[in-house]
Amino acid sequence: MLKLFENNVTYLQDANYRKRILLFTTIIYILFIGNVNLFDWDEINFAEAAREMIVTGDYLNVRIDYEPFHEKPPLFIWMQVISMKILGVSEQSARLPNVIFGILTLSFLIRIGKNIFDRRFGYLWALAYFGSLLPHFYFKSSIIDPVFNFFMFAGVYYLFRFTSENMITGKIINRDIYWAGLYTSLAFMTKGPVGFMLVFITWAVFWGFNARSFQLPVKQILIFTGISFLPAVIWYAAIFYQQGGGIISEFITYQIRLLTTGDAGHEGPFYYHFLVVFLGCFPASIFVFRAFRNSEFDNSSQKIFKNFNIILLAVVLIIFSIVKTKIVHYSSLSYFPVTFLAAYTMHKIINGEIRNKLSTNIGVAAIGIILSILFIAFPLVLMNIDSFLPQITDKFTNALLQAEVSWTGFEIVVGFTLLIGTIFYLIYSIRKEYLKSYISIYLATALTIFLFLPVMAPKIGIYTQRAPVDFFKSLAGKDVYVHTLGYKSYAPYFYQRKELKNSKYYMKMTGEEYEDFLLTGNIQKPAYFSAKNNNIDEYLVRQPQLKELYRKNGFVFFVREPVKE
Repeated sequence: MLKLFENNVTYLQDANYRKRILLFTTIIYILFIGNVNLFDWDEINFAEAAREMIVTGDYLNVRIDYEPFHEKPPLFIWMQVISMKILGVSEQSARLPNVIFGILTLSFLIRIGKNIFDRRFGYLWALAYFGSLLPHFYFKSSIIDPVFNFFMFAGVYYLFRFTSENMITGKIINRDIYWAGLYTSLAFMTKGPVGFMLVFITWAVFWGFNARSFQLPVKQILIFTGISFLPAVIWYAAIFYQQGGGIISEFITYQIRLLTTGDAGHEGPFYYHFLVVFLGCFPASIFVFRAFRNSEFDNSSQKIFKNFNIILLAVVLIIFSIVKTKIVHYSSLSYFPVTFLAAYTMHKIINGEIRNKLSTNIGVAAIGIILSILFIAFPLVLMNIDSFLPQITDKFTNALLQAEVSWTGFEIVVGFTLLIGTIFYLIYSIRKEYLKSYISIYLATALTIFLFLPVMAPKIGIYTQRAPVDFFKSLAGKDVYVHTLGYKSYAPYFYQRKELKNSKYYMKMTGEEYEDFLLTGNIQKPAYFSAKNNNIDEYLVRQPQLKELYRKNGFVFFVREPVKE
């Protein structure tokens, strides 16, 4: 492993080591991706959209519960469709696109780090991304953001190439503008106009700070914007031609709602994303602060690239701190500049250009030990949950924590993995063997997440959603209605494999009309319901003929049979 960071490795050797490290990370990313059910909402949301594309054969429209869902463009969902066509509809196929983009991301970071700095920097950057908590974890999920972030950062990178060449040599290289526009258009087609906005604002802010160094490239801005918007314009035009103008108003309304209001359960304070990025990007976030000072050892291109990353980090944190809806992965584009700045600091320390500080060691040790203790304490607390249940007054939470989960004590290996890595980091850092110290902490963090998925995540899933998911799976393939009462979930659609004819869209009903129909209407086939145990009374009043099937883990399951005439 250490040879990856030596500057005297030949090109052939470097290529071989690069293949080996990418093979290693592929194995780590792909193992256990199907070991736990998809989680509500985002994981199931996109997987269900892909499944419904396959069911309907309509690959132009994104649908959820067979209703048009034009809040997100279809590129990532198309990737899941391809995966499901090959592997079948499953958790593995839903998550496979992110595994692939995890490998592409690390390879991309190695290449651009090597081009701008040197070979060792590229590997340090990939190590920081691979070995930080949330950046690693998201590549084992089926949320849309890892793919979205890759396209946006690639767009920023090619704008940097265009800008630095202009500032240093005065040349205009349109090829980089074309690549920047292409990647930004893919970001736009993945998650909408925010994919263009974040890339363009980063470029605009950089130009604003450096307006005297190069002229505003008006022609290139127009080219970049045109390429960025073209695929999305074609797609929206096709939808508009097919369905009319309602899509435009829905799309605009959704974007305004995200910016100005907080979705229920997703509000948070202004500093929310600062805290999320600091803790979620551990250990890389600890090394960021040393990177902000100018270095006499950097050439012009390196200085410009570092400034691009600092601006990108600020843009992401400020914009999503202003946005009312606060969701953890909204600020995940910042993982690129955070890990870059971490690699920058580590590279400088290894080269002897800056000194390692005691405060850095304290920061890594403190956060590492605290997280280790939490990982160790978590299963121990749940092994003795009966002692805490009398203090938990919420009816649903109390019942949920009474789920039958077999905690053996072995689960503490997850926390001890991080603790051992933290200890080795300190030992090597004190010895001034900085390469070994960085490898120790980042690999330990990656292995912690790797072990968490098979050892702890399935057991957490038993508490949070196993009961309803098993209920929905038991009804898969049956011609019945399935519905949740009093809470929102996409799980019944995906795990019951809901058919078009059983959807409210097919029956031309609103959500309230559909629920009233299932509870009180003249249904021709059984209707099955899942509800939480703390909000079932109102439904029993409306429909006393609901037959309770069973209760499990805080959930209550009912059936309403059709009335025989």
